[in-house]
Amino acid sequence: MQQKRKNIKKAIFHFLSFWPLVLSHHPECERFKGHTLNFGKFHLCIGCFVGYPTAIIGIFLISSFNISSLIPYQSFLIIGLGLLSTFFLSIINLTKIKVVKIIQKFLMGIGASFLFWWIWYGETSINVRFYTFSYTFSIILGILNFYHVYGFFTTCYKCNTPFAWGSCSGFNFLRAYEDKHNLRNLFVGMDSYTQKVLRKREEKKLKKS
Repeated sequence: MQQKRKNIKKAIFHFLSFWPLVLSHHPECERFKGHTLNFGKFHLCIGCFVGYPTAIIGIFLISSFNISSLIPYQSFLIIGLGLLSTFFLSIINLTKIKVVKIIQKFLMGIGASFLFWWIWYGETSINVRFYTFSYTFSIILGILNFYHVYGFFTTCYKCNTPFAWGSCSGFNFLRAYEDKHNLRNLFVGMDSYTQKVLRKREEKKLKKS
């Protein structure tokens, strides 16, 4: 029973060690510094802490100020898709500039608000509107999250020590917490994969030469 309690306690501490990553969604690494807003020791993901709140606030503001009386309902779809299309600023790497990234996430949040109300103001039944909303936003969020994950792993792959998360400076906060509570380094086993990636990289260089 005592061992079980220790295991549960360690599991909780392991979960808490990831808390900074839950807020930032990126390692505290130079390669990712353009992806977060820093407030003292807190690093907040720009996409999540600008885009999502903007969308939620926008939904309430559009309804509260009766924006449909100023802008025709039929225009909501065009405005929504137009603002969401600023996603392509990421594809062409303009969002490497932090200010551009912040503005982009803000515009995408507003775009999501207009798209939401375009769906919800529709004349179809509430069930159709609900399913349209669910499917549409699931696809949008799926694309955004896939791109986020792809960018995360691509950036790590290009690093001089790819995926060496067991020793990477970007995860110092995690290892410090693990050391403090006498926890096992969860990423230490990834060193072998790092060496594998580096060998493949060298093989590609030799082939090109």
